[in-house]
Amino acid sequence: MQMPFNRGSKVVPVRQIRKAKNQLLADFNSLLEDAEELLRSTASSSGEAVHGARSKLEDSLQQMKTRLSDAQSAMATSFDRTAAATQAYAHDNPWKIAGAAAVVGLLIGAIVSMRR
Repeated sequence: MQMPFNRGSKVVPVRQIRKAKNQLLADFNSLLEDAEELLRSTASSSGEAVHGARSKLEDSLQQMKTRLSDAQSAMATSFDRTAAATQAYAHDNPWKIAGAAAVVGLLIGAIVSMRR
């Protein structure tokens, strides 16, 4: 079961947050690819203004790539820590997990039987 994320008075499902995050990453990667393509297409252009703009854009792209890589690493580390903590909790408290699963199963069974 996915727990919602409470954002002020609006509850946002975790699935929606993941979808938005994935879309943002895809859009960002697309932007980087487009900027790199622009740099390649203007490589033969001359002029001081073009050279300065290309240099600044190259620096910005490199910084964005580094930040994105760092953010992805941080998210992976956070996910690994959360998974390890969940695994440890389940290992240390198997009866609580079994009890919670039994209660959820009973609730689902009661709801299904009431609909008939």
